[in-house]
Amino acid sequence: MTSDAEHEMYGRMPVWRLFLKCSIPGMISGLVWAFCSIMDGIFVGNYLGSDALAAVNLAWPIMTVFMAVSDMVAAGSSVRISMHLGNGDTDMARRVFTGSVKLIVAISVGFLLIGVFLGGPIVTFMGAEGEVADMAAQYIAVFSLFAPVGLLFFATDNYLRICGAVNLSMWINVGVAVLNVALLAVLIGWLGCGTWASAFATSFSVALGSVVALIPFLRRRFVLRFVGGWMDADTTRRVLYNGTSTFFNSVSGSLFGIVANAVLLSVAGNDGVAAYGIIMYVNTVVFSLFTGMNAAMQPAISYNHGSGNGRRVRSLFVVMSVASAVMGVAVAALCILANEQLTRLFLGDGSVDVAAMASGGLTVFALTYLLSWVAVNVNQTLAATDLPAHALSIGVMSQLLLPTAFLIPMSSMGVDGIWWSMVVASVCSAAFSAAMLCLGARKGIFRMHGPVDTGPLTG
Repeated sequence: MTSDAEHEMYGRMPVWRLFLKCSIPGMISGLVWAFCSIMDGIFVGNYLGSDALAAVNLAWPIMTVFMAVSDMVAAGSSVRISMHLGNGDTDMARRVFTGSVKLIVAISVGFLLIGVFLGGPIVTFMGAEGEVADMAAQYIAVFSLFAPVGLLFFATDNYLRICGAVNLSMWINVGVAVLNVALLAVLIGWLGCGTWASAFATSFSVALGSVVALIPFLRRRFVLRFVGGWMDADTTRRVLYNGTSTFFNSVSGSLFGIVANAVLLSVAGNDGVAAYGIIMYVNTVVFSLFTGMNAAMQPAISYNHGSGNGRRVRSLFVVMSVASAVMGVAVAALCILANEQLTRLFLGDGSVDVAAMASGGLTVFALTYLLSWVAVNVNQTLAATDLPAHALSIGVMSQLLLPTAFLIPMSSMGVDGIWWSMVVASVCSAAFSAAMLCLGARKGIFRMHGPVDTGPLTG
């Protein structure tokens, strides 16, 4: 059983030991979810065809917008909670925890209504037609039905890690992933259900995971527990402010996905969208390593920032960066050397054109992994140290503005130009992120100081 004081490890455990203790379960959690995403792509692509794969890829940016709002509350509250615990204010940490859970549920009810009643018009507006549009609308509707509970998962997972229950968080993620794949196998592989089954498998599994993750909090096992009332207006504003970078990261990525799909539809048709979807499945696996590590380290960074230990924050950032650089080189080499094998996982013997397009695209896109981790690490560190505006600028630039700025003109070179535009964007994003990190350092995130003021947002 996890102790109420387990979260104190973030301030006292040696840095490398803390990194391994937190990052390994975090990356495993990220990988199992990436595995789920891959299995989803495999089942949809092999059993339902490339049109179904294109439909899921068209629907997913909409789902990302839904998740972005709940993730904004989850990420913002996680930073505030960790900082409150770091400066010893347990009562306030519990108030933020309780209010944030209530807020996510309330917001998600609105998403349920939007997804069920407006999913069709939205995908039609995006340019989808015929059967692809129908399948995408079904996917959105089914996903939305589980939103009030399912969108809590990211938050509850964060709260478990804040409490030091990193292994419990990992095992819940593993259990949810196993259930997800099992449902895919039964509904699509065995029963031959349509695209909606993919949405059901994911959303039902995640909703069940949210319920399981809430049980220890309801049983008051951790330092975080439910208390009466809602967050006051100032606290809510502070939570949302801290979560803005996460929101705009997700929304920016979603908007770029819409732009990329539209450009690919005009340049290469549904085959181009399907090829891009395959590359994004592989990308999900790779980024699960970076984002899983960063998410797992957020409580440690925020805790030490809240307590004023900037030197420990710097040490944690350096360790994260070294590990990320090594992983970036390794995954880039793997994707280049095994591009055909990786892309063929998502397609049967047919769809030769899609397979060739995806394979060539992955070979080029793999080069982004050499530097794309820079934006991820810097973004997370700035957000965790109460500089969400700086983190937000990185997210918008790296996820939307720079990729779009290069994508549109370079699409005149055809599909290859689209892939290379993303490589150029990753180089520019790394440079911009490094500049923002320097600004953060000037703000004192790496210096020793007294406990950080976690009071109402001013100015």
